[in-house]
Amino acid sequence: MKERALIAVIFGLLAGMALARSGDLSAQDRNAPECEETMTIFQDVSRVGRKDRAAGNMTRRHSEVAPERWKFADMEVYVENGDLEGFYLSYTRDVACT
Repeated sequence: MKERALIAVIFGLLAGMALARSGDLSAQDRNAPECEETMTIFQDVSRVGRKDRAAGNMTRRHSEVAPERWKFADMEVYVENGDLEGFYLSYTRDVACT
């Protein structure tokens, strides 16, 4: 009998979490922009400036695209044969839907 009660409690908790999560997603959908544009840029890292200038170059790139309403979204590091080669920088911006 105790096992059934424990299973019922666990099932109730899981069902409650699933319902709460679906409510959060619908709230996110209501606040999501109607249309969004995405851009990904490869920021090369030269062999000389790998350790010294990578962050400065990324900051400069952010400053270049900011006036056009691009917002930083994600960064992926690109490594080849154990060597840092560069970064993929992704940006998004809201656009008018047509």
